[in-house]
Amino acid sequence: MTMDNSQGAHRGLVDQELVSIVARFLNIRWLAGLGLLGATWLATSVLALPLPEAPLYIIGAAILAYNAAFHFILRRILRTESRNIAWLHRLTQIQIGLDWLAMTAIVHFSGGVESPALFYFFFHIIISAILLSPRATFSYAAGATLLVGATVWLEYAGRLPHFSPLVNAASDLHHRPIFVSGVMLFFVSAMFVSAYLASNINSRLRRREREVFELSDNLQRAYGRLQTLYDSAQAINSTLELEQVLDRIVRRTADAMNVRACSIRLLDETGTRLRVAAVYGLSDAYVRKGDLVIDQNPLVREVLGGKVVAVDDVRTNKRLQYRAQALTEGIYSMLSAPLRGKKGPLGLIRAYSTELNHFTEADASFLAAMASEGSVAIENAMAYRALGQLDEMKSKFVLMVTHELRSPISVIRSLLRTMTGGYAGILSDGQKDLVNRALHRADFLQALIDDLLDLAAGKNEIGLKEEWEEVRLDEIVRQVVERFEMAARENHIELECRAPKGAPVKVRAGTEGLDRVFNNLVSNAVKYTPGGGRVSVTLSLEGSMARVVVTDTGIGIPEESLDHLFEEFYRAPNAKAQVKEGTGLGLAITRDLVSRYGGQISVQSAVGQGTTFTVTLPLAAKPPA
Repeated sequence: MTMDNSQGAHRGLVDQELVSIVARFLNIRWLAGLGLLGATWLATSVLALPLPEAPLYIIGAAILAYNAAFHFILRRILRTESRNIAWLHRLTQIQIGLDWLAMTAIVHFSGGVESPALFYFFFHIIISAILLSPRATFSYAAGATLLVGATVWLEYAGRLPHFSPLVNAASDLHHRPIFVSGVMLFFVSAMFVSAYLASNINSRLRRREREVFELSDNLQRAYGRLQTLYDSAQAINSTLELEQVLDRIVRRTADAMNVRACSIRLLDETGTRLRVAAVYGLSDAYVRKGDLVIDQNPLVREVLGGKVVAVDDVRTNKRLQYRAQALTEGIYSMLSAPLRGKKGPLGLIRAYSTELNHFTEADASFLAAMASEGSVAIENAMAYRALGQLDEMKSKFVLMVTHELRSPISVIRSLLRTMTGGYAGILSDGQKDLVNRALHRADFLQALIDDLLDLAAGKNEIGLKEEWEEVRLDEIVRQVVERFEMAARENHIELECRAPKGAPVKVRAGTEGLDRVFNNLVSNAVKYTPGGGRVSVTLSLEGSMARVVVTDTGIGIPEESLDHLFEEFYRAPNAKAQVKEGTGLGLAITRDLVSRYGGQISVQSAVGQGTTFTVTLPLAAKPPA
């Protein structure tokens, strides 16, 4: 809420109070009119006081009549949506004016300077002080003084008849100068002192009321900005994509500060310019005006030095590099805060307003907090992007190197096989042993190169060089199981495959890649299961997903290794102890392939009890996104 809104809310409550007081004023006047009629009857008929009965009855009836008219007008005003407060103030002034005339008439017909009704003027002074301004209150006090003074003088001069309220009282009190002067002195002084005290107290109460409203509004704004800062921190840090982080910062900052626009500029590679990285609320023409050159912009240098700088009037600030363009855009004030990382400045965040002198110290503190929170998020996003780029470069390097190694390794293996086949001459037993050992290591190196190529291809989104198609998952699982039946029998391992009968189970994937997934899982299960153990592969359907579970009773995986199992080049300690050779890439490639096909893979294991891998893949009826 802005200050204008706060004042509007305060003014609205004051106007509501005015309506309430005017309504009570009308209710009191009903009692006053009826009270005058009753008092007149009591004084003239019961107490037999020498007062003019008819004029007092007429005054009482007149009070009731114009009060009824005011009541009708008030209801008409309140029925309108806008509630014309100016008319309500005017209605209040007219009521007090008519009451003044009625009171003057009552004073005249109830004894003039001797009338006890003089004291009723003080009620209206208090009401005027509550409803109207101090100036209007003193004006009414002066008006009452003139009306009463004129009445007393006219009676004193004999121009008006005098009605004494007391039986057998001296009839010339209104002719005695000392008595008349004394009464008028006390009346006038009491009127103006009452007006002063009531107005002063009411003004102080109104001022305190405004202070309370402003304090409440400031507290609400502070709470709102703290909540915005908290929400923004969560939203900003919920992603590591730099563009999303920057966009969320500028949008939330502009909304929280209730300004026209917000932008973020980051240092370029040379560290000499600030380029637009994110913008919200500015036109394309203004955004394209150019970079901020640090050497040509003293204001930017001050901000990058760590200060929050406000430009209250763009028209007169000569430190701005693009002042004319800002004025064309309709920007008249700016607030800039530095974005600082661990190693120095990252850039700046700037808020723009279409009003002069818009930004306050509270705005500066809030923008500094947003800049501090945003700097952390921006630096994290930059680090994440750098890691991604580094990982991509590493994958490209591995892809290039392994691709270059594949051809010579193939030639070496071919030559070694030529030698073991006797095509290059008869080898002695010792020579054969050496060649076979070399061939074994070359085969392992070939497997490592193949794994690295597959892994690097996946990292670079090249993927396997095969088209996705509807593949029969049940057939691939059966083929993989049949491939390892001989090895399982030789090691006295029970290997079984269970799949649903009936319609084929189809998924969208690459045939070679899917074969690679289950080849890795089944081969590991057979490799790490001791003789007499059992390996089972189960295919089942669950809604729109196909589930393949590979379970063995092998050596199991230590609990501390489960979180690292799908990492590149990682092998569990007990697996390395049992089988020396292994690339540690099989499960990493398996996970990447399963993810590429829109599926998931999980593992459960305990040392000495076996391992269970579960792969879920979407059926072909619902292709993966």
